[in-house]
Amino acid sequence: SLGHYQNSWDFFVYPNLPAKPSDNTIVTNALSDSIIQKLNNGANVLLTLKKGALKKEYGGSVAIGFSSIFWNTAWTHGQPPETLGILCDPKNPALKGFPTQSYSNYQWWDAMTHSSPIMLDSVKKGLKPIVRVIDDWVTARSLGLLFECRVGKGKLIVSGIDLSTGMQERPEARQLLVSLREYMSSSNFAPIEEVDIDKIKALTQ
Repeated sequence: SLGHYQNSWDFFVYPNLPAKPSDNTIVTNALSDSIIQKLNNGANVLLTLKKGALKKEYGGSVAIGFSSIFWNTAWTHGQPPETLGILCDPKNPALKGFPTQSYSNYQWWDAMTHSSPIMLDSVKKGLKPIVRVIDDWVTARSLGLLFECRVGKGKLIVSGIDLSTGMQERPEARQLLVSLREYMSSSNFAPIEEVDIDKIKALTQ
């Protein structure tokens, strides 16, 4: 504070090395035939896409950014970034171990830096994500960073956030992964939407 003026900042503190959850969730970057078989037979799978793996037509070409667009993409000829932050429900049990507001604060900087937004309508029309990316009003695409669904007898979370690369240097990513795994091992993990596995496989190159 200085005189009559005062600033304040939020600090985000994470465990140095969070304990690995004792669950049976399969965490993978790609859906192999064996993982698909396990998923169809009832496994819980977290598919975390490496940055750059998402096909352009499914969101890989969308220039996501932690900061918002400048004015709008129509006037700036698509100057990146093309998005306006995230939107989520802070009470969603998937985010219980990753406290957040409904909008992006600095705990989301790492996730958005290591991500590609998924075009949700390419997976299933009306699919509601755990974490939505707000698109420019000019294009108004339905974009998401995290969504859940049923595949066969199994349950799946797809993450457009890379939750596997360089994790030793990414405390936010480690904590988000812990939160998702704790959620997936709980009774709260009960996706309603059923999605064809071919739609999921088509997302990656």
